[in-house]
Amino acid sequence: MRLNDELILFFSVLKWLVISTVIGVLVGGAASAFILFIHHIIELGNQHEHVFYLLPLSFFTANLLSQFVLKRHLGTDALISAINKNYGKIDGTFIPTKVINVSLILGTGGSAGKESPCAQIGAGIGSVIATLLRVDDVDRRKMVLCGFCAGFACVFGAPLAGALFGIEILAVGIILYDVLLPAFVASITAYQVSSALGITFFYYPLDFVPAFEEGFFIRLLAGGIFFGLCAFALLRTIRRSTALTARIPIWRPLKGLIGGLVLVGLALLFSRDYLGLGLNLMEDTIRGVPVLWYAFLLKALFTIITLSISRIGSVITPILFIGATAGSFYADLVGADRATFAAIGFVSLLAGTTNSPIATSILAIELFGATVAPYAAVSCVISFLMSGHQSLYTSQLLSTPKSRAIPVELGQEISSASREQTHDYPPLPLLLRDWLKRWRQNK
Repeated sequence: MRLNDELILFFSVLKWLVISTVIGVLVGGAASAFILFIHHIIELGNQHEHVFYLLPLSFFTANLLSQFVLKRHLGTDALISAINKNYGKIDGTFIPTKVINVSLILGTGGSAGKESPCAQIGAGIGSVIATLLRVDDVDRRKMVLCGFCAGFACVFGAPLAGALFGIEILAVGIILYDVLLPAFVASITAYQVSSALGITFFYYPLDFVPAFEEGFFIRLLAGGIFFGLCAFALLRTIRRSTALTARIPIWRPLKGLIGGLVLVGLALLFSRDYLGLGLNLMEDTIRGVPVLWYAFLLKALFTIITLSISRIGSVITPILFIGATAGSFYADLVGADRATFAAIGFVSLLAGTTNSPIATSILAIELFGATVAPYAAVSCVISFLMSGHQSLYTSQLLSTPKSRAIPVELGQEISSASREQTHDYPPLPLLLRDWLKRWRQNK
């Protein structure tokens, strides 16, 4: 009997090594093609100094396409919901639908990112492979999740953090250990394929990290609270501005035109540095170059307008920008090393806005080196706790409260978990549902 168990486990591991490698290769190729295309579009735009004047037209066109052509577009929130509730059953035909709109927005200077489309491409590929292999629901969910994680790995340039991020954002307080191996293999494979195809990644190991002394530790703890409050304010503002924009009784493409005009005016008033990905300024901040103290507020404003008007693209890169510049501001405020706190803010704000303290702690190690690990981990966890029961991804499930003093409904999507509800829970992944039952019995 024991030998049979070992054989079953061996063939199970072998099966997922093969499947996840295939998914990683395909996602790495597809995501790399998308990234190279987007970078080419952005470079073309950068060659023309006044390309941002086209922002009103690009927002108008993108919203027009979203309303009349790309009605079947599947966003990251819908993907998370499908993985959580429906074993990852999605329609793989949505894969190319986001490329046009993201290209329009980023090419002309919209403050957005490219992470979400890559994750969606990966999930779509995982779904297509699951359909071709005619697997059961449990294996389908794993395959979609493998592609989802691999897409993040390609963009982050951090395979372990990408895999953990894709898993961690599904539910607050739970990591699915049964999918760790295939997710890691798919993410590492996709990362290697992307590197081989010429994708370059952001990597800046810190040359100096202050000693873990008492004075610095106190500033670190206060910094974690500061980044958590920034995450809380950013999420609350994004949600309210998006809801407010949706209620304005104006044709959606016309809203895009007006929003584009507002961004053009802000760029002329302040700087073009806060348009697009903003990678150059973000890298300067990580190197310790001083920036305007209110740079993080300006980037937040540009991002909120872009997201509220277009609802297109990812906001992870803008969040990283906001975190790095907020860290630089905080370092100047408390007399600390700019580069160190810019790096810590870089990952801490992401931890707070996405409820992913473990993945972001690993991301700090992969991007900035192991010496920053204890500082980043402490700050990421504090930011995660301080941001409250909200998330950039409202389809996240809440399985663990951040404080026993705050009444929340466990098992609900985080968008409604803090409200008092009396109806039954929606369908949940079997693992989470069983865990909640055991938790209630032991309570």
